[in-house]
This record gives sequence, structure tokens and C-alpha cells, in this order.
Amino acid sequence: MLQGASSRGKANSEPRLADRRARLMNPTTHESSKPAAGASMAPGPLFIVAMWRGGSSLLYALLNKHPQVALTFESDLWQLRSVFRKPAGFCDWAARWEFWDGAITRLGIANDLPPGAKDYATAFSAVQKAFAARKGAVIWGDKSPSYYDSLPVLARLFPQARFIVQWRDPAATANAIARAAQSGNPYFQQRGVYLRGLIGYEVLKRGVDSLLSRGQPVCQVTYEELTSDTAKVMREVCRFLEIPYRDELSDLRGADRSTIFKGAHHALIRGDEIVSTPRTLVLDQAIRQKIDGYVKLWKRRYNGEWPPSVLTDADDVALPRLLQRVGDQVAYRAVRAFDKFRQVCFAYAPLALLQSYRSRRRDVRFPADKQTGDAQD
Repeated sequence: MLQGASSRGKANSEPRLADRRARLMNPTTHESSKPAAGASMAPGPLFIVAMWRGGSSLLYALLNKHPQVALTFESDLWQLRSVFRKPAGFCDWAARWEFWDGAITRLGIANDLPPGAKDYATAFSAVQKAFAARKGAVIWGDKSPSYYDSLPVLARLFPQARFIVQWRDPAATANAIARAAQSGNPYFQQRGVYLRGLIGYEVLKRGVDSLLSRGQPVCQVTYEELTSDTAKVMREVCRFLEIPYRDELSDLRGADRSTIFKGAHHALIRGDEIVSTPRTLVLDQAIRQKIDGYVKLWKRRYNGEWPPSVLTDADDVALPRLLQRVGDQVAYRAVRAFDKFRQVCFAYAPLALLQSYRSRRRDVRFPADKQTGDAQD
């Protein structure tokens, strides 16, 4: 667990929290973990956020085993939020959301769509709460890497939101991307995918710092500790959410993986074993050296407290030069600008035109085909 990993917000007093934790964490029975009859939903959503291939699908699968928790897997309505800027009569957000990545079918929420939703927050809340209610859970929300650069905005939209942020060694994350690309996944074969993950890593860090500065509840965990000491991490997550820990939360057996995208790169998350051994190294050496340079730079910038990564030969690692850093920032902004342009197209272009374009250009991969996720690796 990262030092200073969680902030419960300024409004909660330590004595009250200690009493509540002691009551909830009693391991003698599981009966207390069941939501009370008529229990109300948590006041705000829970967001699980990591970078692509950061391993948060493992955390999602484990946490969703808890009877009080029902999160969706990469619902990603957030990426189409600009559709709500259209006049009410033309706000076909549900149809476009389904076309975007098939979320309505994949999550089985066709009957949970709120009629006449006029803004993103209303639509998101209604769908997520209905999804959780079907399970009888009280903690609702979503797990997705797509929130990584939007944490402060989400906090303004949902003042009572809670965030779990999972970090993974940037080199291991990039290697997982390379492995996914090698398996044939087109999303991770795109140009700029490594740059988005690398520069975006610090963007996520700044977002977390912004949340902590305003007293927003944030829990930070690492993928490495989640796989090596699963019970410890899951106990901390449960304390953060103020729900009782259950032994089965440290075991993948019985986890519901039905909403997770198909794909070879998701093979481990579909198994029952939590794998902590290093993966086969397929990452290009030049990319590895670049990542090491940024890790060294960030460790100096954040007084060695972040990122949670170990440089075995730090003295031999070259820092990225100023010109390189400027170029990377420009390239990253260009990649993100294209991402946002595509999202706006999906929100405003005629659906018939998008459908025709997709059917004619089988070589063009849309989000519905991406099956990205960030599973166990």
C-alpha cells in the first residue's frame, strides 16, 4: 500500500471512523456484510481508475465479489458526455452509447436506462444505481482507465464520489501493452499508445493530488502489492469503503467476469489464479530506456515518493532532455486531441453514417472492437 494512500475527507472524524471500522471489520461472521433490508445507496459513485493495462480489472473482479458492491466494467459513457450538449429532442445518448462499445448489451442494462435524462451525471447515476440494485448492493460506480485525466472534473460533478486509484510500475504496464499488441489486439497496436500511457501516468498523479488537496476520499493501491499480498490490499480497500472484509475477496474463484471484454490479453483475469510472477519481457529496449528516464525524473520531482517503481541501475539511467520532454508533451496532446475529436464525432455524426463507415472500413477499429480493458495481464 502506498504511504499516505487514502484520504477519507475532512468531514469524517477519527473516533467515529475507528468505531465504525472496529464494528464492520469483525471477522467472526459474514452475516453483517449483507445489506440491510431497504438499505439506501451510497451517496456518491465509486470510481476505480488506473492506466490502460494497469491491472485494475483484477481489483474490480475481486471487489465485485462483495455483496455490497456492484460496479460496472468500463461502461465509458463518460467518453460520450458531449452528446448531452445536444437539444433534448436530439439527445440519443443511449443509442450512441450502445454503438460506441456495446455497453448496454454487455452490461445487461437495457431496462435500466432513465427516460428523458438531460445530462451525463443524471444518466450515469440512474444506470449505475439500477445496476447495483439488481444485486442488492449499495456501493455503485464504474471501473475504467478512461477517467485517468478527468478526476477533478468527476469530483465536481459528483461531490460525494470516492476514488480507488491503482498504480503499476510504468515499465510493467508498457510491457503489458506490448504483450496485448503482440496477441493481436488492434487497440494496442495504434500509434501513440505507449506515449498516452507514459505521459498520462503523471496526468493521473496530478489528478490524484488535486483530489487529496480538496479532501476527496481517495485510496491508492499498487498492482504489485495486490498480486503479492492480496488479502492485505483488499482489507485496506474494505476499510476505505467502510464495509466488512470477506476472505473470498482475496481469491478469484467465483468472481463474475461476464462483463469483461473478450480477448487473449484478458486470459489471466478469466482464470482463478492471481499471478504475481514477472511476465515475459517483450518491450522494446528503447521504450524501456525512455520509461526509466521518466521514472527517474518523477522520483526527483516527487522526492522519491512516487512512482512506486524501482530503478535497479538508477545511476546509469539518463534523464529525458528538455527538448524530448517538450516533444513528448506536444505529441501526447495531439494524441489526446484526436481521441476527443473521435468522441465528438461519435456524439454528433449521423448514426447511419457511422454505421456505414464502420461496415465499409473493417480495417478501422472502433471502441466497440477495441476490447481494451486493463486486465490482470
